[in-house]
Amino acid sequence: MAGKNESVMLLATMVIMAASIGISSAATYTVGGNTGWKIPPQPNFYSNWASQQTFQVGDVLVFNFPAGAHTVAEVSKANFDSCGTANTIGAPKTTSPASVNLTKAGTQYFICTVNGHCGANQKLAITVTGPSSAPTASPTPPGGASTPSASSPTIPAGGSAPTGNPVAEVPSSTTAPPPDGNFGASTSVGLLSLVSVAVAALMASKSF
Repeated sequence: MAGKNESVMLLATMVIMAASIGISSAATYTVGGNTGWKIPPQPNFYSNWASQQTFQVGDVLVFNFPAGAHTVAEVSKANFDSCGTANTIGAPKTTSPASVNLTKAGTQYFICTVNGHCGANQKLAITVTGPSSAPTASPTPPGGASTPSASSPTIPAGGSAPTGNPVAEVPSSTTAPPPDGNFGASTSVGLLSLVSVAVAALMASKSF
């Protein structure tokens, strides 16, 4: 009996660990590493740092800087290139550590709005990857006509419906797999189901 309980406990532990790995996929990045967020020592410092990372939707950027010395603001590409601070995307963050949640795919731009700092290359551009878009709906046939139903027999003019064997129904199409971008979510749901099964098995073993 002890051996059975140990096996069930081991199985439950392995499933829970796998579920944790599948669910906790978001990462936190400290911008600039140990250097933090400041006027960089080299002009390409932040672009080189970003090129070594892989950013995904759901990740978090953390900007560390001395209080009152710097800010963080998301800006458009035009303002990034020109270091314009008039129209930031949201209010600049002035308190460190400043966290930014990456909620959209694409290229995002950040600068320090303190006068002269962006011009001294305290700015960061990153590319964020995200889920692929959902598949588009099937196009409507030319002329807008709908596809006729294969299960409805044609009734001759002036006559009654033909007798005999009914027309065979067309099998329904197989449910399509989830889009590539939703694979992680589907995997997480499956892992949670495994966790439930493992816990149930553990409880059942204790009842004997």
